[in-house]
Amino acid sequence: MIILIFLLIAAPITVFIHELGHALGSYLMKADKIELNIGAGPKLFSIQNRKWTICIYIFYMLGAHTASERYPYFSKTEQIVISAFGPLLNGVIGLIVQQWNPVDHLGICQLFALFNFWLFFINLIPFRIGVRQSDGYTILKAMRQK
Repeated sequence: MIILIFLLIAAPITVFIHELGHALGSYLMKADKIELNIGAGPKLFSIQNRKWTICIYIFYMLGAHTASERYPYFSKTEQIVISAFGPLLNGVIGLIVQQWNPVDHLGICQLFALFNFWLFFINLIPFRIGVRQSDGYTILKAMRQK
């Protein structure tokens, strides 16, 4: 039961928080367009305004991605801020949930806080697997740009 709740609710919410962090970073860096995609497969629905698009796909638990555009393109420092905001929001939410301390007999809130901390730490480690790269790798790459 706990694993099912975690996989279908807590983990997707945590991933959404992470991508929302990137979107907020993009917004603060004055992006012209921000697109937040959650899941894979056929699109369930999308919400859109002039600057933001949020798309939720049927297999919402299978990853996420945020893309932003701006002309002129983001500076090195702005790229670092956008990349760092995803993990940082996970860290902040993890701290808030951990301090909140509700009566939670199943341990879902603790598991939610721990998963947020895990995303915070793991995404700051620089690594690349195929075409996918961690936020830490993106930050390191931006810092090495001339």
